[in-house]
Amino acid sequence: MASDYRGKNKLHFGLRYALNGLKEAIRTERNIKIHFIAALIVCILGLLLPLSNVEWAIISLSIGAVISMEMMNTALERALNHLEPRHNQAIGIAKDIAAGAVFITALIAIVIACLILLPKL
Repeated sequence: MASDYRGKNKLHFGLRYALNGLKEAIRTERNIKIHFIAALIVCILGLLLPLSNVEWAIISLSIGAVISMEMMNTALERALNHLEPRHNQAIGIAKDIAAGAVFITALIAIVIACLILLPKL
């Protein structure tokens, strides 16, 4: 699954590695699964309620931001765990900061979902 590719058809290989990364994250990371379930619930509610194109765009961007941020957090954690398998306070703080970024993104996404969906319920 190494993304160290060279040569022709880089788009094909890049897409393949990106999809492999997404599959690996969904397969192994509990929080990614939770975010996808939340996204599915929001999308189902959105289909049941009259949402405008702009509202769908905002919801889609929010979902993408949360899932992307969670995947970046996972990538950072795995890389840091590989580089320093023993407990290291500085690495722990970096991982906590990345987790905090996911938390803030998810919290804002919840606020956005409430602002858009609750008035329509």
